[in-house]
Amino acid sequence: MEQLFGTLDSDLTTEKQEIAAEVKEMKQEVVELEQRIDTLEQSQDAQEEELDCHKRELLALQDKNQELQYQTEDLENRSRCSNIRIKGVPSQAVTGKLEDFVERLFRYVAPDLKDQTVLLDKTNRVGQPARSPGQAQNILTCLHDYKQRETIMAAARDQPLIDF
Repeated sequence: MEQLFGTLDSDLTTEKQEIAAEVKEMKQEVVELEQRIDTLEQSQDAQEEELDCHKRELLALQDKNQELQYQTEDLENRSRCSNIRIKGVPSQAVTGKLEDFVERLFRYVAPDLKDQTVLLDKTNRVGQPARSPGQAQNILTCLHDYKQRETIMAAARDQPLIDF
C-alpha cells in the first residue's frame, strides 16, 4: 500500500508540477496579452487624437473654402457691375470693329464723354449670330471705369430709344 501511496504521491507531484508549469505559461500568455492590449489601446488613443486633429483641420478648411467662395462671388458680381447690355442692335448697323461702334454709340448717348477716353475691357455680341442682315442682336460690353458706365446709363435713361 505504501508503494501505491508513493506512486500516487509521485503521480500527484508530477501532475502538480505540470499544472504549475501550465499555469505559469498561461500567466505569461496573459501578461503578453495585457501588453499587446495596452499597445493597441495606446495606438487607438493616438489615432483618435489624430482623427480629432484632422476633423478640426477639415472644419477650418471648409470655413476657409466658404469664405473664398463668398469672396469669389463678390468679385464676380463686382466685375459685372461695369457691364452694359445694348439690346436690339441691327447687324448691318455695326460696320468695322465692334468696339469702335460701341464707343461711337456711347459718345452719341453721353456727349459728356467727348473729351474722355472710353476704355472698354471687352465687348461681345450676345446670343445667336444674325441670320439675316436686319436681324437685331444684343451687345455686352464691360467698361473699365465704373463712373463712365454711370454717366452713360444716366444719359441713356433721359433719351428716347435710338433708331439705327
